[in-house]
Amino acid sequence: MDNNDENKGYTLGIQHRGSKAIAEKVYLKPMALYVPAVASQAVAALAEGFDGTAEGVYVLSVTNNNNGVSVDKDFNTLADLLDAETAAESVKDLVNIVRGYDEDGEHNVCGW
Repeated sequence: MDNNDENKGYTLGIQHRGSKAIAEKVYLKPMALYVPAVASQAVAALAEGFDGTAEGVYVLSVTNNNNGVSVDKDFNTLADLLDAETAAESVKDLVNIVRGYDEDGEHNVCGW
């Protein structure tokens, strides 16, 4: 397989803007993130590295590692981000935005 065709996956990440702390995980099959329980669990697992008491904005991001397209969404508190329904819907929305950029390009979306 040509290196250019290798699936590098999508990265789901959380960053605290104040401390610059980051937690990330790569998903080679990002379609799993469309399942609400999977998405909310993924966000909860990433958030375990944050204490949630630090003031400042938390950023949820989705990046296509094949082409660098990345989108993010800000949350005023970690608790806002950790609401299961909010987390699942936000991940789905971000993946859809990234996929929209991908479909405009010539390259197939990784893992789909």
